[in-house]
Amino acid sequence: MTTPLSDYQAKYFAHELQRSYANDHVGKLAGLLFDAQVEPKPHQIDAALFALQTPFLPGVILADEVGLGKTIEAGIVISQYWAERKRSILIVAPSSLRQQWQQELSEKFLIPSALLDAKSKASLLSPSGLRTPQILICSYEFVLRNEQSLLKAWDLVIADEAHRLRNYWNGKAKVSEAVAHVVSGASKTVFLTATPLQNRLEELYGLVSVFSPDYFYSLDAFRERYIKNRDVSGDDLAERVGTIAKRTLRRDADKYIHFTKRLPLTVEFDPSPEEVRLYDLVNEYLQRDELLAFAGSQRHLSALIIRKRLGSSTYAVSSTLENIANRLAGELDAGQSRDARGGLFFDEDLTSDEVEEVEENQDTAFGPEVDAGADPTLRQRIEAEVAELRSFAALARSITVNQKAAKLGDALDQGFARLAEIGAPQKAIIFTDSTKTQEYIARHLRDIGRGEGLVLFNGSNNSPESAAIYQRWLVANKDGDLITGIPAADRRKALVDYFRTEGTIMIATEAAAEGINLQFCSMVVNYDLPWNPQRVEQRIGRAHRFGQKHNVVVVNFSNKGNIAEQRILELLANKFHLFESVFGASDEVLGAIEDGLDFEKTISNILTSCRTADELDGAFKQLEAEYAGEISSEMARAKAKVFDNLDPHVQDRLKAYDTESGEVLNKFERLLLAVTRHGLASYATFEGDGRHFVLHNSPVDDAPTGRYYFKSQPLDNAHQYRYASPLAQHVLEEAKERATPSRELVFSLAQSERASGAAKALEGRSGELTVNLVTFSMKAKHDDISESYMLAGTLTDDGEWLDHEYVADILDLACVSTSDGLIEVDDAKFAPYLDARRTELEKEVQGRNSRYYDQQEELLYRNQQDRKAEHEGQIREYRAKEKEARKLARQADDPMEQLRHKKEARRWEQRAEDADEDFRDTRKSLRAEADKFLDLIEQSLKGTQHTEQLFTIRWRVAA
Repeated sequence: MTTPLSDYQAKYFAHELQRSYANDHVGKLAGLLFDAQVEPKPHQIDAALFALQTPFLPGVILADEVGLGKTIEAGIVISQYWAERKRSILIVAPSSLRQQWQQELSEKFLIPSALLDAKSKASLLSPSGLRTPQILICSYEFVLRNEQSLLKAWDLVIADEAHRLRNYWNGKAKVSEAVAHVVSGASKTVFLTATPLQNRLEELYGLVSVFSPDYFYSLDAFRERYIKNRDVSGDDLAERVGTIAKRTLRRDADKYIHFTKRLPLTVEFDPSPEEVRLYDLVNEYLQRDELLAFAGSQRHLSALIIRKRLGSSTYAVSSTLENIANRLAGELDAGQSRDARGGLFFDEDLTSDEVEEVEENQDTAFGPEVDAGADPTLRQRIEAEVAELRSFAALARSITVNQKAAKLGDALDQGFARLAEIGAPQKAIIFTDSTKTQEYIARHLRDIGRGEGLVLFNGSNNSPESAAIYQRWLVANKDGDLITGIPAADRRKALVDYFRTEGTIMIATEAAAEGINLQFCSMVVNYDLPWNPQRVEQRIGRAHRFGQKHNVVVVNFSNKGNIAEQRILELLANKFHLFESVFGASDEVLGAIEDGLDFEKTISNILTSCRTADELDGAFKQLEAEYAGEISSEMARAKAKVFDNLDPHVQDRLKAYDTESGEVLNKFERLLLAVTRHGLASYATFEGDGRHFVLHNSPVDDAPTGRYYFKSQPLDNAHQYRYASPLAQHVLEEAKERATPSRELVFSLAQSERASGAAKALEGRSGELTVNLVTFSMKAKHDDISESYMLAGTLTDDGEWLDHEYVADILDLACVSTSDGLIEVDDAKFAPYLDARRTELEKEVQGRNSRYYDQQEELLYRNQQDRKAEHEGQIREYRAKEKEARKLARQADDPMEQLRHKKEARRWEQRAEDADEDFRDTRKSLRAEADKFLDLIEQSLKGTQHTEQLFTIRWRVAA
């Protein structure tokens, strides 16, 4: 609407923008969806609303099938808590996903966060209230080691890949117990997992019990109802799970999401004789029973890192071996006493999992100290090992051409040919474990004429080429929102932007596998193949994700001269199915892997312990069987019954959200645009339809001047105008506070950009109009679930009553004049009509409000059924033992033996009777608790309401 608004319209629009929607309406999320750098799919909105409208549940499980964007769902929930100033939020995720979470929160939801680890915990968990609010992100391992420090009243806890907690039921899962203690003080917990259930129904009990220990009352009750009597209680379990868990299947979402495929491409190479010799020498060294360079619990991790560098390149392993030799020699020359921590080296190429393990264990002594100076024999052995390590490094340095690199150009040619066939951009990301290998690949590609458009991405991003790209990016984006002022983050953005717009090949270390999105790239090259399937998924997921328009080519190298490397590739390709189909690894298989670093160590241990091809073969077969992810057909049916058919109306609801979200956001933007033009008329110059404007003077301190844009019309080197920003909130609050005394307003159809058919029918007519805001105030546990509505209507001068929809249509028109003098309007004439509308709204609100208490009463009823089942199972056990004792008494020949059995039978009879009596008392207390909720339902139906009059006017619609 380019015609200026009247104060009356601005006030109406501002209240409409800020009114409280029902908890199951997309309007509840309108402001945060308008601001977020993401367009949620209907199933994601559905899941987020599900998590937000369960106030009496201590937690929920979002269990969408893999690939449907559970992180976005959680991000919406987090954003809503953030907007409500509930900002004590903790995210627990696998170590390798922490940076990805931080990036997603920053880029998609504009929420600050910090990684909580051994170095930062002292400052981030300080009780001081001076810290700027930010979300804390930590790993499961951090929770285990720092449980006491995390015990506080969190507003929200998110646990990603939460399937690793499902063994909580067996009492042996230390991480699960630690997480359960931490979330016990949280107002709400949200678990994210595609695999809430793997092989046993007890896993479901365990997962839910972490955040709601009383939901199924007890393990015995759960087993009694759903395992021993599964056929009888199966449907009830599905309903109970449906209350606490939300799962969307890919088939439910396929209408809204275009899923592309993965196209595997394997390139074989033969290592040179020198490369084979180097591998054999280092492998033999690592297989020795005792290594002086590595000792204690760090040996396994150290050996794993050396093996990964060995598989990466001769340049990577030579540097690593030289560093180890220098460190060992330095200790010897300094005459230092060494303890069993010796051996672990810290470099920039460690993955986040490895870094965390180093940090958490670096202050722990693992064994007795050894003084090499006091033991000449030990000194000689150390000197010999140092010389040996340096000889390995020298051999590695002498190999200047790696055969895998020699095949890289061929691999790129084949991959780009496939991209050409499918019409995808000629871009490839090459992943390696090592910056040394990264530098070698870059030199090699330049040597073979592929240097144009080449960009390197690693943990530091400080090479001269990267620095130049960064400086150009800073200039191009000055005065815009893209620049955060955090150099590390801005360098990452600059390199990704360069790759998107000008680059052809990005060579990246694991730093790029976490937290950057490359949907514009359709080729992923695993120059070094991780042994951890979860890391492979992360790498491929940088390109194969939402927004990818093409199939993604995934290139792997097969070392024909190395049986172990071939078996690892076969394992990942054929058992985990990482490189094919639409979604790569099945959630079943990935869900079985509790810790990816442990999986890598398992492979490293196989390579260390197996000395023959047959031993290797046997060990890998055993590993394949362990992680095959196969479950019984009976269990598959149970899973499908419990999780995959929760709601037969899913498609209908998603269709409704698909329509509703578009309508809500379009209306939201239109109203915000109109109010903004009205409120900033004297501060800014608006261009075109107003979605671009220049703020010359700011009415608030914390809103910079300069160019602004609305999300729907992005603009380079400008600030995004956000609903939650101080500038927009100032505009809305000012509009709501404007004086709006009763006057006459004239609206023009001809000058209106929007005029509904209903409004056009009012041409030449006039009347009196009132606008009120009615608020139904309600609380459910910790949550404010109040709802507010525009209570409006108009009486035409010929006596016709027109409802609130007509009022919205009239106020959408261009106002061309406002009378100078005040007018008198009799508000009493509106009362009967407004009262009828208020009663109608009240019934709707009461129905929604009472359902929270209905749900709680239903949970209590089912808890009663659990206790009853447990009790009946207990009584059966006691009676069976009583019966057995009496049988033995009848069979006994010795009177003393007979008496002993009869006394035993009497004890079991007494226990059964005592249990019956105890259960009667329990049942009475539960009945009283249920009655309390029925009283609460009655109270909720009464509720409280408040009506605020915004304005009353006369109106006339002119042609």
